[in-house]
Amino acid sequence: MKVFVTGASGFVGRYLIQELVSHNHAVIATDLETPSTPISGAVFAPSDVRDVESLARIIREHNPDACAHLAAMTFVPAGMKSPELMLNVNITGTYNLLEAFRKEAPQARILTTSSSHIYGTSADKIINEESPLAPVTIYAISKAAADLATLAYSRHFGMHTMTARANNHVGPGQAKHFILSSIATQILEIKKNKSEPVIKAGNTESTRDFADVRDVVRAYRLIIEKGSKGLAYNITSGTSYTIRQIIEMMSRTAGVETRITTDPSLVRPTDHSPRLDISRIKKHCEWTPAIPLEQTLKDMLE
Repeated sequence: MKVFVTGASGFVGRYLIQELVSHNHAVIATDLETPSTPISGAVFAPSDVRDVESLARIIREHNPDACAHLAAMTFVPAGMKSPELMLNVNITGTYNLLEAFRKEAPQARILTTSSSHIYGTSADKIINEESPLAPVTIYAISKAAADLATLAYSRHFGMHTMTARANNHVGPGQAKHFILSSIATQILEIKKNKSEPVIKAGNTESTRDFADVRDVVRAYRLIIEKGSKGLAYNITSGTSYTIRQIIEMMSRTAGVETRITTDPSLVRPTDHSPRLDISRIKKHCEWTPAIPLEQTLKDMLE
């Protein structure tokens, strides 16, 4: 298939393009600006998801068979600092993409990457794709709206739209303001004797389910290839750790002794990744997570 990938220059975008190209898909990549490092295997065309005409022009020119819509503001605290911008990019940007495809390539298979955050932060029960949504943050609200809009295009216009609701995903190359990359950076500074053996973190009792980005993009590819029209798909590793446990695990992997100190600027209320039922993606796409967190952390440090 010829796959149009938005947000292609980002952390997940580059992994997804590698995954698609390695499985013989052609890729048309787009992002706000042409990346300084070329994206191997992809034809790049810059666009802004807030500009529906720029999207329509690329779709009209390349006539893609499918789309992976990754373009979004994804750093949760950014939603508190710039809520209007986050809502505009994540909601209006998704609407623009859907409209551009409806007019230019309505036959395409479209996957919007949503988030498990749309279910809220309760870990009391296992959540399937039919569970009620309970978004709390501006980020989660924006993702919930984009998710519902995407699925509505299947009901109202008969388009092959789908969403992927992934738990947190991490891996080598993630931006340093995300928590595990921040911890890895601090540990390497300690290992090089460039700083004291102290890890600055926020709430270390929060529990997170981190999937490896390579597992997640494999799930995205399989949904694009095999997913059913009008459905959402949960994605998760199925294993949760506290942030404290992850710091200890990463410190052992790096061979350094560390202690943890609380940075008040990083503290958020104690919360938990939702516990997701992934039976749908197992059945429809034959996907299960394959990379344990220990391997992900080792690769991040390396």
